[in-house]
Amino acid sequence: MAAGQSGIDVSHYQGDIDWQAVAGAGISFAYLKATEGTGYSDTTFAGNWAGCQDAAIASGAYHYFLPRDSFLQQAENFVSALKSVGYDRSKDLPPAIDCEEMDGSSPAEYVHALGSMTHLLEKLLWVKPMIYTSPGFWNGLGNPDFSQYPLWLAEYTSAPQPNVPAPWSAYTIWQYSQKGQVSGISGYCDSDISNPNLALGPFRGSILNWF
Repeated sequence: MAAGQSGIDVSHYQGDIDWQAVAGAGISFAYLKATEGTGYSDTTFAGNWAGCQDAAIASGAYHYFLPRDSFLQQAENFVSALKSVGYDRSKDLPPAIDCEEMDGSSPAEYVHALGSMTHLLEKLLWVKPMIYTSPGFWNGLGNPDFSQYPLWLAEYTSAPQPNVPAPWSAYTIWQYSQKGQVSGISGYCDSDISNPNLALGPFRGSILNWF
């Protein structure tokens, strides 16, 4: 595996986290679950965000997307959570949309709802959101062209590089394991790595070069 910068992503499933210990373990960035659908907010989001900030870990938030829920209300839910923690697009990582559940929708319905969600977030936040997905899920949608958005790719493989779904040519972040173990976290967490070929500077800066 090429040497990018190390990251993790977490939610309430990880419980209380010692972010100073996480930083001491060499973790440079973290994505934190903020919201899901139209009304759910992760109970650990605010605390995790503050912990990352205090530990100088670059932080980003993600929203679990449900295509049959109102994209307007989902966007409002996500943006409200970001504003509550003082999200700053000039220094924080771009918000991410977690795309992994069809929720009974057709591929065409999913793609329409996701396109509406991404466009609305761009208008509300003045930043392009990141798309989190797996090759299998994206292929099942028919490989719609969202390549204007950075890709956070979920694929667990022993290969040195993941399979990047069309139409992207490269991932920005690769979630390569669901069974990461890091000091400061009890049990498992998701492990991520940044793309070293996109690292034109510090990780935070290289991500923001997409915009």
